[in-house]
Formats: sequence, structure tokens, C-alpha cells
Amino acid sequence: MFVPPLFQEHDLATLHGLIEEIRLGTLITAGHERGVVGSHIPFLLDASRGAHGTLIGHVDRRNEQWRALENGDEVLVMFLGPDSPVAAGWYGSKPRVPTWLYVAVHAYGRPVMVSDAAELCRMVVDMSMAMEPASSAWAPGQVDQYIDRLMAGIAGFEIPIDRLEGQLRLGQQNTQADRQRVHDSLASGTPRQTQVAALMQRLTVCPRTNG
Repeated sequence: MFVPPLFQEHDLATLHGLIEEIRLGTLITAGHERGVVGSHIPFLLDASRGAHGTLIGHVDRRNEQWRALENGDEVLVMFLGPDSPVAAGWYGSKPRVPTWLYVAVHAYGRPVMVSDAAELCRMVVDMSMAMEPASSAWAPGQVDQYIDRLMAGIAGFEIPIDRLEGQLRLGQQNTQADRQRVHDSLASGTPRQTQVAALMQRLTVCPRTNG
């Protein structure tokens, strides 16, 4: 990923936090008979395993991409966070052109297939629980037999992360006044735009608005 120096993010805790917030990653593989393939799947992150953490996921066995994972060749998982266009008129300085704000994390590593049935079941249960809201009354034990039937159709894998790249393109190149104008415009916009405004407050130097 090309990342201008101003937008590079190297802090591991920040990158891990974004992966866990975004969760849905694009898994890119190459080398199998189908060539380059991408699938959009949710991931769990075990930040305690490995120098950069370990991604945990599974795919439907009808998705032939899992055969590329068996080779153990390097794969890329892309996590794209909230994004929004920025209108030129939102800036106070001139001249300006429209642009785009977003955050992204790229994780690289060599996948390892998980063949143990008990471990695969635990992975699926952990993923399910991670996606359930805290107030949910649902529990895996309520659907044990259904989960057992699903296992035969699932290919589980882990990706020990060898390398992480982060890009926070949140208007850092602008003056504080322009950043604030853009932030305030986003904060009063669509749900997606308000998410970008929140990231500007959290991840860059952008004063919080009053109220």
C-alpha cells in the first residue's frame, strides 16, 4: 500500500484497535489455479500471539479460495474503515479540490489451516460470541447440533501477522482551522460521515467541538 509519510501509522495498539473495530476484512490470495482471488470475511484478532498478532477466520468450503490458503503462501488482508468524500467548499483556505478521507490497515502473513474439529468449533463459537451484543440472550449451547452440522462445510485458518501497514488519511496536511471546518461538516452529516469525524477527533489533532 502506498502511504505518504504524513499518513503512516505504526502504533501497534492503534492498528489492532482498528482491525477489531472494522472486523470485516478482504482476504486476497494468489497462486491458485483461479489466480488472484478476494473474499470479504470477518476476522478475530488475537493480539497476544506473535509479534504483530494473529488473525483468525474461516470460509465456506464451497469457496475454492481455501485451497490457495493450504499452500501457505503470503496473503493480504485489507481492513477499510469509515470513509467519506470532502467537499472543496468545506475548507476555508483557497484554492481547494474535493478529496477523500479514510483509514485502512493491511495485514500480511502466511496462513495455517486449522484441521482439528474441536479447535475449529471453538473458532466459530468465539466469532459468534464476538458479534453478539452484550444484551443478547443467545448462546452457542442453544444450537449445538446446528453448529455441528456446519463444521463439515467450513475451512478454518489462522494468519500469524508478519507485517502491518496503516494509513490514516484524515486531513493531517491541513491547518487546524481547515481540519476543524471539515470535522464540523462531517459531524453534522450522514452516519458514515459522523464516524469519520469521530476518527478525526480520536486519531488526529482536531479540537473537540463544544456541546
